Amino acid sequence: MKWFSVLVIVLVTLQSSCTKNNAVLPNVTVLGHAGMSLHRDRAIFPANSFESIKYAIDILGADGVEVDVQMTKDSVLVLYHDQFLEFSTNFSGCVSQYTFDEIKNARLDNTKCTIVSLEKVLKYMDSRNKTIFLDIKAYDYCNQSSISVSEFNYGFSNSSSQMSMKFIKNIVISNASSLFLSQVNHPNKCIEITNIQNGINQLNTFEFQSLLINLVNISNNEIEMLKNVDWGIIGVKDEWTIDDGIKLMPRFVITDNIAYTKKVTY
Repeated sequence: MKWFSVLVIVLVTLQSSCTKNNAVLPNVTVLGHAGMSLHRDRAIFPANSFESIKYAIDILGADGVEVDVQMTKDSVLVLYHDQFLEFSTNFSGCVSQYTFDEIKNARLDNTKCTIVSLEKVLKYMDSRNKTIFLDIKAYDYCNQSSISVSEFNYGFSNSSSQMSMKFIKNIVISNASSLFLSQVNHPNKCIEITNIQNGINQLNTFEFQSLLINLVNISNNEIEMLKNVDWGIIGVKDEWTIDDGIKLMPRFVITDNIAYTKKVTY
């Protein structure tokens, strides 16, 4: 029986070496990219669909989601990522060319899932008390111009007017334009950056609350600059890039693999 005792010791040792110590895992807010994932090969439901968001929260246990927001002709905010509707729906043109009533039945990726209003998504996220990160698509490719900030503020006010005051702080509005973002009527704003030093300058100048940067744009010699900054990363799609990103100790991460990101954080 001596060999059996040795085998048990070896197995216990191996199990211990492969088990993560929760005490050393970084505390990171995990946000699902466009719901559960932006990429079709990883997603059960289309990106930015209500079904994808519910799956990310209720099944995968995400702390929140990042979604892409565009504005209709009648200033209703809806979820959609691409520049043109024909890329991912059975419609053509741009979101801005349709009223909400006209576009609400547009089917996503040849499924029964349809374009959803931001208001409906906010109500759901409010009921779950989760974080929602709004990536505002502020350029209208059909009109070849930026959207009106005043019309956006009107649309956002309508979308969020019925939300609880407690939940409002869980809504983050994000854009790469400091000019656009500075005019948005909301207390929680995130500037999307490609250069850390420039980002910190904008953070201080415009009093934005956080920074978002793609993992590929982060250099090791700059990471110390983010030590006292509320910042997050995007561009993590697989286990290797997630591991690389989490090592940098961001405050939040927008991920295409919620399950693995939750596994290596808490």
